[in-house]
Amino acid sequence: MARTLWKTAAAAAAAGSLALAACSSGPTTGTETFTLTTHSISPNPVYHAVASGVFSATGTVAATSGASDAPLLAKFPDGTFRLGHLTAGHQSASIDPKTCAATFNQKGSSYKLSNGTGNYQGIQGSGSASLKFTGTLPKLGTGRCNTTNSAVPKSGSTTTMVHASGPLTLP
Repeated sequence: MARTLWKTAAAAAAAGSLALAACSSGPTTGTETFTLTTHSISPNPVYHAVASGVFSATGTVAATSGASDAPLLAKFPDGTFRLGHLTAGHQSASIDPKTCAATFNQKGSSYKLSNGTGNYQGIQGSGSASLKFTGTLPKLGTGRCNTTNSAVPKSGSTTTMVHASGPLTLP
């Protein structure tokens, strides 16, 4: 789950930057801020991306395959781009033993953008992102929280949000 989450954080940063640049007639270089959100418990969910700052746009971000090192693909109305060279940041997690509410945080992730199509052809950029996952784990027959790697959070209880930003240049 942690790998998918940090990749999502990086994707969010890239998606916001590119989408915003494509929607403006202004400068092609700037800092973009964006948020990715999903409520899915899938290992490779599709994230809703919202970008704001110098430009504004919405789109989606998802892994290109199920491979653990697969790049992410950001899709916006004016083209696509890939997010790769992803690095994980500092991670922390907690679980409330009474309610089984779980929180996972990752800060300091990084990404690089490439392989743009449409208005994103020739894109260059990088940045940093943070991610927060919350959800409720199921309880075992003993009343304790199921904290095994195979435990699936209760449906409808999860939210993953990624906040990211970084410089972007389009030729």
